Amino acid sequence: MTVESNAALSALKQALELEQKGYEFYQQAAKRTADPKGATMFRSLADDEATHRRVIQRQIDALTKGQGWLRLTEVGDVKADLHTLLFPAGKLELEKAIRPDASDLDALLFALKIENDSFDLYATQAKANQDPNARRTFEFLTDAERSHFNLLMLNYESLSSLGGWVD
Repeated sequence: MTVESNAALSALKQALELEQKGYEFYQQAAKRTADPKGATMFRSLADDEATHRRVIQRQIDALTKGQGWLRLTEVGDVKADLHTLLFPAGKLELEKAIRPDASDLDALLFALKIENDSFDLYATQAKANQDPNARRTFEFLTDAERSHFNLLMLNYESLSSLGGWVD
């Protein structure tokens, strides 16, 4: 396996871990959000993170088998910096991020930060990779993080100014 393949596998494994932590965060946020609309949004974001994990795992499997980067039909374009942690490290940090007494606005603020950080991470990685399928994978993730950020911001603005979640 080449140095480039090893670096790619390392980055993908970090991305897989981050997506798992994101999934766990959104699952917890969904359980702790009283409003059904907010809980539904967080569950939807958790589902997206599960999709991202599957995409990343398929790339890991292909690279491990020496097949190179796959051109996945569900993937668009993305960028990343895999050295910056996006989600709280460990269960204790997750509990601190979404305390039992945390408000829905607290959860949204935390989620906005991690989505912004993940967008930066994936955007950087997309720029750093020359392989077109690697770039597509990271750009797909970047676009997904932008969509998540926009959805979270819309709900934050609605909850803080109108007192309710967006349908």
